[in-house]
Amino acid sequence: MNKLPYIQPEREIHYNLGTLLLILEKLAQTSRKKKVLTIDKIQTFHFLVTRPAFLNKVLMLANKRQIAIDDVDYYTVDTLSVNVDELFDRERLLAMIKILSSKEYLAAEYSKSEGFLFDLTDTGKSISRKLKDGHFRKITLFIEQLSLLQSHSPSKLNGYINTALKQGV
Repeated sequence: MNKLPYIQPEREIHYNLGTLLLILEKLAQTSRKKKVLTIDKIQTFHFLVTRPAFLNKVLMLANKRQIAIDDVDYYTVDTLSVNVDELFDRERLLAMIKILSSKEYLAAEYSKSEGFLFDLTDTGKSISRKLKDGHFRKITLFIEQLSLLQSHSPSKLNGYINTALKQGV
């Protein structure tokens, strides 16, 4: 008997590329047009935006307003058993960045103090703005709330995550 493959949507490359495009579109620059997205921040933001219950815990620790999430987003395997491997899987993120760069969706510049800072090209922004349906609508809402943490340093964000992990979701 042949078994059907089990597909984990959160591991699917196109879903993750879409999520990454939305993160870059919404969080690459502050309201004053200062670029702030380093590799570390992108990785942290991607981790948080795909785990809304955990994001709420981090927002609470940062004294920021939490988001209302549906039960379907709260009671997931990722929420009940948070796998932090994604926070350290730099190769996966670099592969996604290479894909976006090869399609000329990604812009990067180097800063002596921050390292590489990432943003979208006009083409990337155009593609990102088309991601409005289905689950991307929810992701956009999560990113809007995540923008409250945009100015925090990677070490501060990691501190919130470590505290949240110790306390449990």
